[in-house]
Amino acid sequence: MEKKLNKAEGYRKLLKIVVTLLVLIGLLGMMYSDEVKPIAEQRMQYVKSEVKGKLLELKSGEILSQKVEMQSDSFETIQIMYQNFQGQETDVLTLEIENTEGEIIGQWELQLTNEVIDHQTEGIKVLQFNADETIHIKDREVYTLNLELSGFPEDRLYFYGTESLHDKANINGSENEQALAVNVLGGKAGGVRYFFFGIAVLTVFGMGIILVLLLRRESVEKIFVGSALVFGVIYMLVIPPYAVPDEQAHFVTAYNNSSEILGKETVKDGNQAVLQEREILSDPSGHYLTKERYIESMNGLLGKTYNHSGESVLGGKVLDMPKISYAPQTLGITVARLLHFNGIQLFYMGRMFALITYVVITYWAIKIMPFAKMVLFVTALLPMSMQQAMSYSYDMLVNAIAFFMIAYFFHLIYKKERVENKDILIISVCTAIIAPIKVVYIVIIGLGILIPYQKFGTKVKKWTCAFILGLAGVIPTVITRIVSMADMIGGSQGNSELLGYEVYGGVYFLKHLGELPKIFIETAGEMTSYYVNTMIGKQLGWLEIEIPYLVIAGFLVLLLISAARKRGEKEMINMGSKVWIGILSGLCYILICFVLLISWTEVGEQVIAGVQGRYFLPVVPMIILLFRTKYIVVDEKFDRVIMMSTAILEIATVLSVLHIVLPR
Repeated sequence: MEKKLNKAEGYRKLLKIVVTLLVLIGLLGMMYSDEVKPIAEQRMQYVKSEVKGKLLELKSGEILSQKVEMQSDSFETIQIMYQNFQGQETDVLTLEIENTEGEIIGQWELQLTNEVIDHQTEGIKVLQFNADETIHIKDREVYTLNLELSGFPEDRLYFYGTESLHDKANINGSENEQALAVNVLGGKAGGVRYFFFGIAVLTVFGMGIILVLLLRRESVEKIFVGSALVFGVIYMLVIPPYAVPDEQAHFVTAYNNSSEILGKETVKDGNQAVLQEREILSDPSGHYLTKERYIESMNGLLGKTYNHSGESVLGGKVLDMPKISYAPQTLGITVARLLHFNGIQLFYMGRMFALITYVVITYWAIKIMPFAKMVLFVTALLPMSMQQAMSYSYDMLVNAIAFFMIAYFFHLIYKKERVENKDILIISVCTAIIAPIKVVYIVIIGLGILIPYQKFGTKVKKWTCAFILGLAGVIPTVITRIVSMADMIGGSQGNSELLGYEVYGGVYFLKHLGELPKIFIETAGEMTSYYVNTMIGKQLGWLEIEIPYLVIAGFLVLLLISAARKRGEKEMINMGSKVWIGILSGLCYILICFVLLISWTEVGEQVIAGVQGRYFLPVVPMIILLFRTKYIVVDEKFDRVIMMSTAILEIATVLSVLHIVLPR
């Protein structure tokens, strides 16, 4: 009888998995039919110009030249946007495209009939030149477009200008005030189908793994590993290279560290990193997400390389950061270079090493957390946490180590009977890593105050250990960051050409301490909602991908209920401890804001500039634990509800990104 019951239970679990996956497949199928399929029929837009500014007048017999940096290795269509044509149907517009050597690689003649001049794209009139077959070019090279109008002397064409292109237009040898509005298009975006199919397979496969782990009642940390790896890879694909804030700067720094390891050329021309793999996107404008970026990344991952000379390129300035900040990414890049991967494969290898590092460290954090493991689970899987976890940003390492330190302190406070030397060593190493990267998070070691001195043996030993932890944070910070910190306090860092305005600097507030409270109160009142939203992930990418509020609200609810006490759990955080944790969290908030106030905020402004919600992720678990109370008790099964809800919200986030980016 028991055997039959177990078998029936197994069938019920299997049915739950199958039904859930079928519903997910149905939703993905609807999205494919309604959104992806029509987009796949569109042409790929490699160069896009936004119409803005004055008109460019081209008279009959004149030549208008415009330089364009191509963003692909081929094209099929050139669109020239115009407002008005004053001429005859017999007039002809000639387009020539020449390379840097002056060789003509394409020439077309377009008779300006009524049918031709009435063609529009997105409500803008365009003159469209179509190649008979795909024209192959060099990716990221500059080509010159020459336009000549042939007709009666009084005939005119009035083209739209743009600020989207770097070089100004040139008419009969005279430089214009702005550039000619040009679009460069390729073939149909059929690759979008394959990209979406890959994301769909990963999503269904990942959800299947999570369901199996949940139904097998695996530990929270194991379910985290499955969830983080699957969704980390998906985030990696839907947020392509350089789409994470400042990722180009982080990448070239990690790449430079790899070059030092391999004994390759590192920097030149003003501390700019030398990139050996030409396929790496060295253009900072590559951070804007489009369907073309997805297809380009997919082709690169599949081994396609672009036409180039094989020469190295400059990728941007190397950041003055401790090398440990990018250790996982540097290792990934080095392995990829030794295996002779192309540039895009190399980029993703560095990201994969970052993701694995994040998952491993956070796994141990959740494992050793004595209670409220779901707080770490949800925090570590927030959309913003996942975006940073799979990127080149040092936020990955900072967040993971901060989670681990918080968990370890709670382990020592509530579970372990005696603090040993190895415990002090582990926390000291973590402090020595995190402090030089972001010194403000050193406040986390303040949790050590809550460890009963009896666990050390004597009060003297407890304070000796506290002194050691302080030194572990201060010494590496002074060694690696003393110059930059001195510049920041003095204000010279903010007065740079980078910002173009004078910032407060630390010295200013030594003379005007009374202004600080007002600025902090004004900032808190105006920006708190923004900080919470961006901390969770309301705005992904370069803050231009708006995730629906419903998804963000869902994650916020999960965060708040994740601290609920499980039935049978005895560990509680008393009021005195909560006050201290609150003080530490508040101090971290003040330090983060103060750093941006003196280094990024223009003198005279009353709201601190440059602060983003992601800066608060390392201390989110501490803040959420303040909501833990003995009055709210839930069943242990509630954990599975939270974990399943987290997975559903992750899928909603990914599909929201695709919904926004694919139509671009």
